[in-house]
Amino acid sequence: MNIKRTTILLVLFSVMLIITCAAPTVKKYTEEELKARKEEAMKYYSIGAEYFKQRNFDSALENFLNALSYDSTFYDAYIAVGNTYREKRDATNAENYFRKAIRLSPSNSKGYEALGDLFVVMGKFDDAVAVYRDGIKVDPNFAELYLGLAEVYVRSGKDADAEATYREALQRFPEDLTVLKNWGDFLFKQGRYQEAIDAYCPCLLKYPEAIDIVKKRGDAYAELGKYKEALADYQTVLNKKPDDWRVILDIGKIYLNQKNYTEAKKQFKRASELVPNDPLPIIYNADLLIRQGNFSQAEKDLKAVLAQDAKLYVAYVLLGDLYRRQGEIANKDKKLKEAYNYYKNASKQYQMIPVGDFYYRYAKNEIERCKVIMDKIKEELWFRGIKIEENNK
Repeated sequence: MNIKRTTILLVLFSVMLIITCAAPTVKKYTEEELKARKEEAMKYYSIGAEYFKQRNFDSALENFLNALSYDSTFYDAYIAVGNTYREKRDATNAENYFRKAIRLSPSNSKGYEALGDLFVVMGKFDDAVAVYRDGIKVDPNFAELYLGLAEVYVRSGKDADAEATYREALQRFPEDLTVLKNWGDFLFKQGRYQEAIDAYCPCLLKYPEAIDIVKKRGDAYAELGKYKEALADYQTVLNKKPDDWRVILDIGKIYLNQKNYTEAKKQFKRASELVPNDPLPIIYNADLLIRQGNFSQAEKDLKAVLAQDAKLYVAYVLLGDLYRRQGEIANKDKKLKEAYNYYKNASKQYQMIPVGDFYYRYAKNEIERCKVIMDKIKEELWFRGIKIEENNK
């Protein structure tokens, strides 16, 4: 009897265990219920998008996640959650949700773009290249992937790869304004100003109201010394945006290059009055001071600017130019040790310019020029029996 009772208990226990371990029942929704849930998800998504625009990222995230709770197949919601985590500087969760979007829809290029962009911001360039290339394989007709890939190559100092990527994009998207503009910008940064103009002109024939491209073409004309054409483009911009203080500074720079210091100073002052707390008018005016030979005031102004923002790389360039100019004067006056130290300080300033920055190529060339002159000075001093003591601390 005890054996029989034990057997019954074991059977009952086994049945209970099976019931307990059984997979949970998945609720199946009717088509009408699914439609209603998708509508609810879209409602939360829209609310989240508004919060995102307002940079209220906590509320945005809450609503985007609510959207996914109603519709776990909502692709754009995964991207939105990832973008929100990215804004909250939570790269791990951002990457997680971008990858969820890619798994959900491997043929949709948005996920690859978002994940690639995240890796670029994180400085993980090899990972970014891999993701962009994966995206291009599944969707070769999405221009943003090519632009992202080209940008990674630019930041990595791989100009040849960047150019090849831009040319491929131009073949696929010959009328895409962003592709045309970015190609022109790339050429501009390369110092290929006439080619940049040749790239910008077709853009403006198709999109004459693209004021930002008019501005860039003006910059390229200015670099080539075609000041009449540059001023015409800058005036076109000011006709649309009369308080564009950056363009006013560029006009002042043209007068500066023409050695019309009175008019240049007038433009720099005008820009400063529009943005009294911005350092750029001070930097431009420091350039004027350097050209007038007022080195002490220019140095003081530039160092004050860099004390406020160490990433204003143009200020380092001008400091480099300032010391180089002083080195040239000392060298001419046969004050060789003094000249050597000025050139050395100039080189240090130029070395502050990072790869990919607009001024990088110029700074790199100036570093080489300073090195050649320093070597000559060092050799001349050696013949005189004077040794240069290097202090690399």
